[in-house]
Amino acid sequence: MRNILTEFGYPLSYSSTLFIDNKSGIDVSKNPEHHGQMKHLDLQLYWLRDAVQKSLISPVYVPTRQNIADLFTKAVQPQVIQFAVPKLSLRP
Repeated sequence: MRNILTEFGYPLSYSSTLFIDNKSGIDVSKNPEHHGQMKHLDLQLYWLRDAVQKSLISPVYVPTRQNIADLFTKAVQPQVIQFAVPKLSLRP
């Protein structure tokens, strides 16, 4: 999204917030020392670490129950749908 906005002539001078419900993922992205211990990660996934270090992305923890993106990525309980629909400005 940042790249396409820049191509359209809207350069961003601030970091994009990335809401994540995985505290370990946030810790690994913010602390490069953890990467040496995580040999199972594919090298192509290091883009997140680089983007965080360059302040392009700012990862923020969001509890799983409040993660609206789960609505689009997996089967969820009805209460998650009831929580997410108003946040997305959708009508039932």
